[in-house]
Amino acid sequence: MLKFAFKNMAIKKVQIILIVLSIVISAGIGVLAFNVATQVDEGITSGAQYYSAIVGPAGSNTQLAMNTMYFNESPVGTIPYSVVISLQQDQRVDKVIPFAMADNYNGYGVVGTTPDYLEQKAVVKGEMFDTSGTMQAVVGYNVAKYCDLEVGEAIYTSHSASGTDTHTQGITVVGILAETHSSYDNVVFTQLKTLWDMHDHGEHEEEHAEGEEHQHMHGTVCAVIVKAKNPGVAMQLVEEYDGKIITTEDGDNYTLQAIEPMSIMRGVLSDADDTKYIVFVLCAVILIMNIIIISIITLLNMYHSAKEISLMRLIGISMKKINLLYIIQNSMMGLVSVLLAFGVSRLCMSFMNDYVESMGVVLNMSKVYPMEFVILLAVFIISVLPTVIWTFCMSRKDSIAD
Repeated sequence: MLKFAFKNMAIKKVQIILIVLSIVISAGIGVLAFNVATQVDEGITSGAQYYSAIVGPAGSNTQLAMNTMYFNESPVGTIPYSVVISLQQDQRVDKVIPFAMADNYNGYGVVGTTPDYLEQKAVVKGEMFDTSGTMQAVVGYNVAKYCDLEVGEAIYTSHSASGTDTHTQGITVVGILAETHSSYDNVVFTQLKTLWDMHDHGEHEEEHAEGEEHQHMHGTVCAVIVKAKNPGVAMQLVEEYDGKIITTEDGDNYTLQAIEPMSIMRGVLSDADDTKYIVFVLCAVILIMNIIIISIITLLNMYHSAKEISLMRLIGISMKKINLLYIIQNSMMGLVSVLLAFGVSRLCMSFMNDYVESMGVVLNMSKVYPMEFVILLAVFIISVLPTVIWTFCMSRKDSIAD
């Protein structure tokens, strides 16, 4: 029976190819849309829910959130380090993490911060950088992989993505992060003081001589990440710091903004959800069109197979076996097609990574959701259904004729 089914499929190559393409397009787009949308949702919310508030310079609140948590926007500006000290002295706060972003290494962003910023990330090689020193770095998984870095090597950062204006002083890689399938994989993390020293040029020697406290007072950061003791405190901090004006010893004025990151991300996800629903509607339209195409091609195949069926009936093959032959034939096509669709969806994900990284998410091509199997199973059933209906009708007609 299987041998005959393969021979029959070989004869009708064009029709088979059209059916397979229709199924691959239907199942592939559906699986791809669901997987990417879900990973983006999870990636964005997982980062935002950990922090209570972010304080930074006045400007775009979305830009502040995306830069501080996902490194995919330029910093809004800078604020004085005195804001960090003020928050550290606040009894309502559990944790205060300074954040600065400047320079790049081979196109990968460089972030100056403290080990607290990476406390949920595992170091698979080496160790975390030491806050009491400088010129140490922990690099993301992709940075180490694609730049062929090992612990103990020195890296040289530059002001521009083109690699010009490279600093002459190297930063030693002391650790490599485990793969997270997030934007952390594509970043170099170092001490905050390292970024200050790299950009103070001749001034930093004088400041070191005067003491670390003096350097802190004159230093700046791009943002301050706050973990409050409870949600109510977080809202109080946002209200207190949003719009606050800070005047430094040098007479410079800085206007602050404070945001609750989860609220900002809900707005971003709301826009993403609208896009996601549009994609799902388009997938549904494509699926319906392909169902029609598959049904028409299947019925045409069955119509043109009437002569074959008559010959098989003449040599004594029962209609039940003939029906089984065509069901097996179309089931094999459907199975191969949905497997191809799954493979194509993973291939497309690799091409989409650059776009999705702009939202702070690195797609994990090995991640599979149960709903993907539901989609594949639904498309498989739909692809076989016209054959089952036709064979059922033929069986009834044959029994009436008998």
